[in-house]
Amino acid sequence: MKITADIRFKGIFSLLFFFFSVLALDSNAQGPKQKETIFDESTVIYKESLFGGLTLHTNGYAAHFSYGKNKTAFKSRIYQLDVTFMRHPKEVRSFNAFFEDSRSYVFGKLNSLFILRPTIGERVLKFDKIRPGGVAIGYSWRVGPAIGLAKPVYLEILVPDTPPFSRIVVERYDPERHSFVDIYGRAGGLRGLNEIEFHPGIHAGFAVNFDYDPGREGLKGIELGVNVDYFPLGEVEIMAQTANTNLFVNLYVTLQFGKKFNR
Repeated sequence: MKITADIRFKGIFSLLFFFFSVLALDSNAQGPKQKETIFDESTVIYKESLFGGLTLHTNGYAAHFSYGKNKTAFKSRIYQLDVTFMRHPKEVRSFNAFFEDSRSYVFGKLNSLFILRPTIGERVLKFDKIRPGGVAIGYSWRVGPAIGLAKPVYLEILVPDTPPFSRIVVERYDPERHSFVDIYGRAGGLRGLNEIEFHPGIHAGFAVNFDYDPGREGLKGIELGVNVDYFPLGEVEIMAQTANTNLFVNLYVTLQFGKKFNR
């Protein structure tokens, strides 16, 4: 456990060092001459952008939708909404070995955690494309609230009946009552929606962006970054009989796609 934590934090610090190295580069090196040299023609400065992305992070996955409003040719204000699924590091998927058609589940999981992040930030272009098919490099940051939604886990439970028969009932997972033997599998994903617990928190993120769209109007790229979610009112229970936390730090990679436009 300690070795895994050390590797994770070393990776975070290495990525942060890379981010700040990008920030430390002289932005004036990509000064006004860019407008005259890109593609050997005058450059259109787009006012707005719409883009989305699919994300894999160190403890789950996410999707986002973003709207950008250009402040200058190299800086834009970003309004973004993330929907993130967060796993606990100790989650292990299991099956009931006595039934071939049993459904997989995570033993010991109390709640599924989803995080909504309505954020505001900036996207800064550091190095523009110098030729068609080139790569533009920049960075972005964002801050805002983090709304944690903890949905209780429901399982299909085997209830002993007249031997050798058993009934299957759907119950909320209770570590004091349910064991490997009587869990048949996970219940439907909609179970527990009316019992969601809200966890208010804050979010911050920082990333390096690589835009490789062959044109000027499109936006296709990869974003590498770090996200931090903090819930000040206490830990968010995901797993039973193990440590939970109220601080989530994750490295991530995002595939982005979208479009720039004027209106």
